[in-house]
Amino acid sequence: MNFNFFTGNDKPNPGSEDELNGDPSSLHKEQSMYDGAYTYRKYGFLQSKNHGADTIALRLELKKIMEVFRDKIRRDEHEQEKLKLPVRKNIEVYKTEKEKLEKDLHKINDNDIVSLQQKIQAEKADMMEVRKHPELYQKEKPNRLSFYFGFVVFALLTVYLWIFYTSASYSAFFRRFEVDDINVANSIFDARALSKAYNDGVPAFVLVISMPFIFLALGYLIHKYMEKEGWKKFGSLAFLIIVTFGFDYIIAFEIVKKVYDLKVLNSLKEMPEYNAQMAINDINFWLIIFAGFVTYIIWGFLFDKLMYTYEQFDAVKTQIKIREKEIKSIEKEIKKKDAEAKQIENQLFELEKQIKQAYHDLEATFFKPKEFEHIIYQFGSGWMQYIEGGLIMSDDRKKALREETRQTIETFIQENNKGVFYERA
Repeated sequence: MNFNFFTGNDKPNPGSEDELNGDPSSLHKEQSMYDGAYTYRKYGFLQSKNHGADTIALRLELKKIMEVFRDKIRRDEHEQEKLKLPVRKNIEVYKTEKEKLEKDLHKINDNDIVSLQQKIQAEKADMMEVRKHPELYQKEKPNRLSFYFGFVVFALLTVYLWIFYTSASYSAFFRRFEVDDINVANSIFDARALSKAYNDGVPAFVLVISMPFIFLALGYLIHKYMEKEGWKKFGSLAFLIIVTFGFDYIIAFEIVKKVYDLKVLNSLKEMPEYNAQMAINDINFWLIIFAGFVTYIIWGFLFDKLMYTYEQFDAVKTQIKIREKEIKSIEKEIKKKDAEAKQIENQLFELEKQIKQAYHDLEATFFKPKEFEHIIYQFGSGWMQYIEGGLIMSDDRKKALREETRQTIETFIQENNKGVFYERA
């Protein structure tokens, strides 16, 4: 905040009797609604003269002016009530908002959460009823023939996947192809894959026999993800399928590349090096992918269906599982309601602080910041007027005193010109 104080262009005559005695008739009439017998500008000039323009005395004088100003405006009850009207309106707004939040909190704690807890108790009571009378809940049993047929298909697919991935992994990572292995069937399936892997060493053997378990485990994860609720499970399934496809891609690429390299050795023509683009356009590459990857996907979803059907045979277990699932869903809803209640409690706490502060403000003396600023400005101009025209000292000292005076007045205004004087801390 920067004020253009008097700088010497309107210096009073130091010898003027009127100036020394403070005759109001000789001063500019820059009146405030709370001015006394003298204008604040002349009062500032006289007090600066009396104290030798000392900045410590200036601070005391500014505080005295503030107290006089405060006392005068405190006694103007009509003006005080007018200035406090916005605070009273804010209090009413705060109270209305508080009342609404209290109703919301009451609804959550005494209605919503209680109702959800009663639902949990009802579900638990149903679980007890299911255990007592399981025959009442077995309305329709699954088709056992369909289940057994699906189980046989599942078992055969498991055997197929075991043979396929042991052979394919051995062919991709360890097998040395010969002329007879140029067709896809021979390149993938090797009846002696396990024995050859064993002869190649323990690491090769362990890798070959472990490879099928990787894909079976990935298929099992399909079932576990399908048990989850919400849309997130589809993202997990998509990631799982992409990872598996990448694994199958590596195996298929290595096999078709070895077949291609074998053709290059037996060909008299110069042929380019096998690359990913060639693999994508190679029907044998996709044959290997579908022989393993698609079968693995079918295996995973068939396993999930079989597990679901198997659970249907046990009516008690199925019904209890349904209710446990419902209880978990209700508990999640209760947690959400608890979080909402906590948020409302925090809002109520902040409102209470605002209401308390507003009532505290009502006990203070209000004023118009512009009015206060005007008074301090007038007093400061008079104080500076004496420094410029009545104080005899070196130019450097006068310049330093002038700057110190400016800083003192600006700091005082910044600290006190906030529209309110508090009666108490």
